Amino acid sequence: MIYNIINNIRLICIKAIQKSKSGHPGMPMGISDIFTILWYYFYKKNFKFLNDINNDKIIISNGHGVIIQYVLLYLNKIYNLNDIKQLRKFNSKTPAHPEISKIIDASTGPLGQGIGIGIGIGLKNKIFSSKFNKKINLFNNKIWIFCGDGCLMEGVSTESISFCGNYNIKNIILIYDSNNISIDGEIKHYFFENINNKFNSMNWNVIGPINGYNYLEIYKSYKKAIKSYFPTLIIFKTIIGFLSPNKSYTNSVHGSIFNFTELKNIYKNFFISYKYKKKIFFCNKKKYLIYYKKNFFFSYLELNRILNNIVFKINIINIFYNLFKKCINKSSRFISSLILKKIYKINEFIGGSADLSSSNLTINSKLNIIKKNFFIGRYINFGVREFLMSLINYGLSTENNNLVFCSTFLVFSNYMISALRSIAISKLKSIFIFTHDSFLVGEDGPTHQPIEQITILRKIPRLYVFRPYNFIETLICWLFFLKLKKNSCCLILSRQNYNNNFFNIYNIKKIIKGCYIINNNFNYFKSELIILSSGSDLEIVFECYFYLKKYFNIIILSMYCNFLFDKQKKNYKKIIINKKILILESSNDDIWYKYNIKKLFLLNVKKYGKSGSNNDLKNFFNFTKKNLIKICLYLINL
Repeated sequence: MIYNIINNIRLICIKAIQKSKSGHPGMPMGISDIFTILWYYFYKKNFKFLNDINNDKIIISNGHGVIIQYVLLYLNKIYNLNDIKQLRKFNSKTPAHPEISKIIDASTGPLGQGIGIGIGIGLKNKIFSSKFNKKINLFNNKIWIFCGDGCLMEGVSTESISFCGNYNIKNIILIYDSNNISIDGEIKHYFFENINNKFNSMNWNVIGPINGYNYLEIYKSYKKAIKSYFPTLIIFKTIIGFLSPNKSYTNSVHGSIFNFTELKNIYKNFFISYKYKKKIFFCNKKKYLIYYKKNFFFSYLELNRILNNIVFKINIINIFYNLFKKCINKSSRFISSLILKKIYKINEFIGGSADLSSSNLTINSKLNIIKKNFFIGRYINFGVREFLMSLINYGLSTENNNLVFCSTFLVFSNYMISALRSIAISKLKSIFIFTHDSFLVGEDGPTHQPIEQITILRKIPRLYVFRPYNFIETLICWLFFLKLKKNSCCLILSRQNYNNNFFNIYNIKKIIKGCYIINNNFNYFKSELIILSSGSDLEIVFECYFYLKKYFNIIILSMYCNFLFDKQKKNYKKIIINKKILILESSNDDIWYKYNIKKLFLLNVKKYGKSGSNNDLKNFFNFTKKNLIKICLYLINL
């Protein structure tokens, strides 16, 4: 019976790919046996109750082969035949590198990323199980991750398996489709690691190699894996394009459709008639929850609140009055750290840092740190693994029942860009805290001085990039994050202390628009010059302003979030952005030209820095009070 089902799955996969005239038939043909046996005998998910808290997860890291999952969803009447026919079509349910949904557990596009995402989901479930499992295991599900040779070549996979092994996230089962072929041909020329030893050295249990077409061995390997006390790798030796007479064992079957003759010969190999038997899906027994509610009522209420994404309200007024004096003329990373300590009171707020907790100021001594086999805490030491850290954030933020953050230096955001794209595509909510926001990191030199990073971050759709100047702006940025539904954000913060308390009266209705007049000058229409800046760069702007204000009417704009400002009404944007504008920012961003300002002068950073003191660097980049005053006088007299 199972043999018939498997061959039928292969045929439907091939037909769907042929109809779409694009796709990757090699992998689904090769893994149909191992995927189908997992689906029918071990995968626990109830598609009638998608919010079941104990559903298993399947993440296909080599996502080009996800058609096999679509076909099994079709055979079990979750998708219909038209969905399969619409493979890779616009707005279909089967896009082939799918975005996250209630049915597809995670986006499975770039190779290797699915491993990190799956481990993030596994970590979330271990945190939930440590907190809510009492006499009943409400959370004991498994995370099944499929990967291929290409996934294990990507560096992020090594970060992922290292993190998973060190923390012993034992609900992870990684299924390795080892067919020894990638797009450029046989991998023996460029990938010949000892996978068993590699994973064993990182505290993983390794099963195999297993013949990917021996049903009994496949079944036994899965049964052994679910009983393991460690994260488990199962190595399956498969044949890419299995039973294709002329293309199996070759890279030509990876990403191209078959010609008519080859397709006809494949059909001869696979043609079988049978009666299909529907899988009976696992369902977490309702009586468990009834018992749990009766005996652990307060834990049940807390779990229900978190799963329904009901966030406790934060008393903003109290935070403002309690912290305002402490935040005068401090670095924005310090300001944010004080706000963070208040937000940590929200139990589902989880996050950490990539080995920079003391520099990012994200840690709180009152929080337990998550350790190996100890998941009760809420702070994660990611180690020096920035890419993996952002993928863990992806996994933690799935199903929108956690508030998630992570942190590193702004210059190291480059390591994370691919994951940030995946999070934005999947419409997930997370906050990325990037400190050391400008070249004012002095002697650390050009490798640690961010020049182009904020430009790259602002280019990512659906990503709010906040660069606050003072306490009130930083507080509003955190409020925005708490209220977001389908967007993530970056918080760009300074290392150095700077003067940020020149004005104490604020119009909140204007501040929340992303750009506002910060010096409260009511002669806006008589202004002779507008200076626009953000974050710690505003310090030098104010130094210049206090020198010139006796003689000229100068307006200062704080644009701490371009994305937020772009969402405002046209009238407001026209009033704010007009006339002569001098823009000062310690990056090389050219985003300002999109505003069609008639007279625009841009003072930014167009070259890499040097090692030296902050004053040396200010002179090197011409970010001095004297130079800025000269520019202002020149523009006023234009």
